[in-house]
Amino acid sequence: MADKTDWIVEGFQFGTEQDATLAKNEKLRVERLEEKMDYSSPEMIYAVYKKAVENRVFKTPVGYEFLKKLQRILQENPDFEKEIEEIPVQGVYSLRESTAPAALRIKASKVKPKPTKKALGLRASLFINIVLLLLIGLMFYISMTSSNPTALNYERAVQNKYSAWEKDLSERESAVREKERELLLEE
Repeated sequence: MADKTDWIVEGFQFGTEQDATLAKNEKLRVERLEEKMDYSSPEMIYAVYKKAVENRVFKTPVGYEFLKKLQRILQENPDFEKEIEEIPVQGVYSLRESTAPAALRIKASKVKPKPTKKALGLRASLFINIVLLLLIGLMFYISMTSSNPTALNYERAVQNKYSAWEKDLSERESAVREKERELLLEE
């Protein structure tokens, strides 16, 4: 088993041999970059910084320290006007539940977690959909019970109207025929 002093790189003591090896590799990468780096050219500094951030080249504090140095140089340069991206950190720095004291685990289990934006969005969407369904149902109820013809009951309303006209017309026709008979009988 390796001695934990071997796990120290650039003043950082790492928890595993793999992390220390990764940090040593990053240290070598930083040294090679610094040999080729022209610190008088903000465009070159920005290109190296941006490429390292986009590709997540550095994963340990050794690499983050180098990125922070480049970021600081760009921020302090008054002639440099491009937007400088933040450094993405991949490590998790909170206690694991298995290593946390029992009191913290009990306290954490009693506290209700705050709903996330996604959960709030789903609730809002569900509420709006329910309200819209109720409004659609109300519209159908109004259109079915209304006396005015609508797209849903238009055919029935037209048929009722024409049947009423037909009934009225046949009554008038029979009244006219009745009058004609009376006139013919009087002559």
